[in-house]
Amino acid sequence: MFCFVRVRLGVELPSMRDDKSTDALTHESKQDLPYQPKEWNGISSTDVEKSKTIEGGSEKRELWGHKAEFILATIGLAVGLGNVWRFPYLCQKNGGGLDLASQSALSTGAFLIPYGIFMVIEGLPLFFLELSIGQRMRKSALRCWKDVHPALFGIGVACLMVSLMLCMYYVVVIAWCCYYFFISFTKLLPWDHETLCPQYKKFKDLEQDVKICASNISCSNSTVYSDLKSQVDNFADCCVRDPPQFYFYHHALQISTSIEDGGIGMNWKLAGCLVFAWVITYLCVVKGIKSSGKVVYFTATFPYVILVILFFRGVTLKGAGNGIKAFFNPDWKLLANADIWKDAATQMFFTLSLGFGALISFASYMPIHNQVMRDAYTVVLVNCGTSVFAGIVVFSILGYRESVTGIPVTKVGSGPGMAFMTFSDAILLMDVSPLWAILFFSMLILLGIDSEFGTLEGAIGPIMDLKIFCNLRKELVTLIVAVILFLFGLSMVSGPGFYVFQMFDDYSVVIPLLVIALFADDIEFMTGKRPWIGWMICWKYISPLALFIVLIALIAQQSQSPPTYSQFVGCLQKPFAGKGSKTWTQKALYPGWAVFIAEMMVLVSTLPILIWLIKGWPKNWRASFYRTFCSGLNNYLPEPWRQETPKVPHNGMKKHTIDGGQV
Repeated sequence: MFCFVRVRLGVELPSMRDDKSTDALTHESKQDLPYQPKEWNGISSTDVEKSKTIEGGSEKRELWGHKAEFILATIGLAVGLGNVWRFPYLCQKNGGGLDLASQSALSTGAFLIPYGIFMVIEGLPLFFLELSIGQRMRKSALRCWKDVHPALFGIGVACLMVSLMLCMYYVVVIAWCCYYFFISFTKLLPWDHETLCPQYKKFKDLEQDVKICASNISCSNSTVYSDLKSQVDNFADCCVRDPPQFYFYHHALQISTSIEDGGIGMNWKLAGCLVFAWVITYLCVVKGIKSSGKVVYFTATFPYVILVILFFRGVTLKGAGNGIKAFFNPDWKLLANADIWKDAATQMFFTLSLGFGALISFASYMPIHNQVMRDAYTVVLVNCGTSVFAGIVVFSILGYRESVTGIPVTKVGSGPGMAFMTFSDAILLMDVSPLWAILFFSMLILLGIDSEFGTLEGAIGPIMDLKIFCNLRKELVTLIVAVILFLFGLSMVSGPGFYVFQMFDDYSVVIPLLVIALFADDIEFMTGKRPWIGWMICWKYISPLALFIVLIALIAQQSQSPPTYSQFVGCLQKPFAGKGSKTWTQKALYPGWAVFIAEMMVLVSTLPILIWLIKGWPKNWRASFYRTFCSGLNNYLPEPWRQETPKVPHNGMKKHTIDGGQV
C-alpha cells in the first residue's frame, strides 16, 4: 500500500523556494521579515497580494474567499461516509457487542486506542505535510511532486489515477443513498415487514403457534408440533426473515447471482440516481473554489445538525446506555491482536483522505503566509471527533435494536451493509420511521458529496496541468471528465454491478508508494517558525516505518488466499430452508478476467511511480543516499557527533562535498 522514499534523490536538488515567487527573498532577508498577521482571519493583506502571483508573476492563483471556506472544504473532504459506517463497524469487529445472556457489555472501545495512536504518529504529521506542500508550492499535486524532483512526477500521475477511480465508484454509493432518500417519502418504509412481505402476518402466526405448542408437553411430543416447525423452517418467502437485507439486495440493487451473470441488465432506477449524484457533484465544482467554497457552508455543516438530532433521539431510547458502554469500554487483551492495529492504521489513513492529492489542491488556494499547522490540528481533531460522535449515535440506536429484537450489536454490517441493512432495520423500530430515514440518508448524501467533489477537484487540477484537453476551459474539462466517469460507473448499477463495486473498493485505491518530503525551511517561511522537532522525527522515521509495517501486513494478508468477492445467494437458493445456511452471501472466486482487471487497477497506480523513479534515479545513488540519511540524523545527534551540513546558496541549489570535491 505505502512505501517510502526520500525525495532528495539527485546530487543537486533545486529548493522548493522560487526566488521569483517570493520577490527574491534571501534566507537572511526572510529573517528580517517577521510574520505579523493583520487581516483576513490572520492573513495580512500584503501577503494575500503577493501570494496571488506565482512563477515569476506569469500565472495567477485563485484564493478562497474566506478562510472558513478552506476549513469547511477540508473538513468535508476528510469527513466522509467512512466516519459513519466503517468506523463503528471496525469498533465492533475489534471488540464485541452486548451479551444479552449476561446483560454485560463486551468491549468495542479497544479499537479507539490504536486508532488514537496512529492518528498522532501517522495521521496528523502526514496531514500537516500535505497541507504544507500545497500551500508552499501553490500548485496541483502533479506539479508539486515534479518540482520537488523530476523523478517523483510519477507520484502525481499515480495520485491522479487513484483519484479518478475513487470518484468513479464513490459516487455509486451516493446514488444508493439518493435512492433510499427518495423512497423514504412514504407513510410506511418500503423495507418494512408489512410493506415488503404480504405473508409476514402468516409467518408470525406460525411462529406463535410453534411457541405455544412447544410450551405444551402433549403438543410438543405430537406430530402437530413437527408439522408446524416444518412449515416455519421451509417458509418460502425469505424476505420475512430480514426485510432490510432482502430489500437492499433484491429490490434496490436487483443483484444477479454472480459477477458473470448479467441478471436484469441495467438498473434504471439506480442509473437515474447516479445521474442525479453526478449533476450535483458537477454543479459544486463547475466554478472551482468559487462554487465549492460557497457550497461547503451547507454540505459541511448540515450533517452535524442531523447527527446531533440523531444523538438526542438515540440516547433517549431503551438500551442505548448498553450500546454506548460497549463502544467505550476497552478490553486490553485485544491490543495483542495484530489485526486491530492494521485496521486502525488503514482507517486513519483513508478517513483523512491522505495521498489522493485533494488536500494539496485545496491548500494551494491559501495565502502563502497562513498558519497551516493550526489548520491541520483543527481538521484532524474535527475528523476524530466526528468518528467518535457518529459511533456514539450508531451504537446507541443499535443498543436499542438489541433490547427490542434480541439481535446483538455484533451483527453490524461493514460499509453499505451498515447503512442500508443494519441501521435501516433499527430505523424501522423508531416512531415516525420515515422521518428518521430521510434525515439519515440526507446526511449520508451530504457527507458523500463533500468528499466526492473534493476528490474530483483534486483530479481536475492535474488533468489541466497535463493539457490533455488543449484550449478548453476548466468548466468543459470538468464536464468531460464527469461524463466519462459516469459512463464507466454505469457498470456498477447493473445486475452484477455490486460485484464490480466490490472489486473497485478492494483494489483501486491501494496506493503503492507514498513519498515523504522535508519542508522545514519553507514551513518556517510560511508560518514564521520552524516545525517542532517531533514533526521532523515523524516525517523522517516514525510515520514511514509505521506505514511500511502496515503495507507488509496488507500484502501478507492478500497473498494468503486468491481474490474473492461476496456472492449473493439469498432467496435465489432458499438459504433458510430446513437446516440450511442462514447467510445471504458466500465467498466466491473472481473469474480470470476480473482478476486481470483488478491487477490492471493496481498497476495503473504503481507503474507511473516506478517508471519515473527509474528514469530519474541518480547514477551515484549510494553517495546520495548516504548524504541524505546522515544529514537527517544530524538534527538529532549531540553536537560533537554531528557532520557539517553544506549551506544552501541563494540560487536554491544545494552543494555537497564528496572526497574533496563539490557536486
